[in-house]
Amino acid sequence: MKLIGRDKILEREIAPRTQKRTPFVLVGQRGIGKSMILEWAYEEYKKNKIYLKSTNTYSHNLREIAKAQGIEGYSKKKNTDLEIEIIKGIEIAVFIDNIERATPKLITFLTSVNEIWKIYMAGVEPFREELTRLMWGKKKIKIIAIEKKYRTKLAEEVISNTGSIINRNIIAVESRGVPARAWALARGEVPRDDAERVAGEEINIAPVLLIAVVGVVVLRYIGMGMGEKDLYILGGIGMGAALFMRYFIFQAMKK
Repeated sequence: MKLIGRDKILEREIAPRTQKRTPFVLVGQRGIGKSMILEWAYEEYKKNKIYLKSTNTYSHNLREIAKAQGIEGYSKKKNTDLEIEIIKGIEIAVFIDNIERATPKLITFLTSVNEIWKIYMAGVEPFREELTRLMWGKKKIKIIAIEKKYRTKLAEEVISNTGSIINRNIIAVESRGVPARAWALARGEVPRDDAERVAGEEINIAPVLLIAVVGVVVLRYIGMGMGEKDLYILGGIGMGAALFMRYFIFQAMKK
């Protein structure tokens, strides 16, 4: 599937680091699209590389690395012997998804080669303590929801791939910019609790601002009617503060 709505982060964060062989860690909630971005980086990486699944056993992943290095007879060797040969072997870049699910043995091994290999990861925070050393010095790149202007295109792509009869506008709105939600909606599934907060999702603060402005205006007029100068001034200050707050919040939301 195409990486819709991710051009900016690919251009600014992922592509430069992949080209310069600079490791990074993709973080963000489940289903937000970290795996697809990590796979994109893997495809763009031009040196020796391996893509590992943390859900596989340590023994399986070890043999996948040995295979990528071209080690002969790797399938018949013990893990301890294979570890030594792998470390002595050619440098290889490791791309691993769902790092939070990795076995302790795999984390220990990756930590031991962390100084000589390039390790690119993706996962859901908070990470276990033993992952801390593995992530030292690596840039954490947070993946958030796809912007609103790309969500209809995301819906169209999902419908095209699944043959779904669900209206594209429904998928675009209900997905809230989360690719996994879009796929689930296209299949007629309930993706997740609608009350769950989506990282990067826009928040409608207009009602809150309206109540705040109305409140200070009422306060100002009460002060005027009662002849209370302090109350009148306080209401005026509140109106000014509300306008400033509205301006700065909306400027921040545009970025």
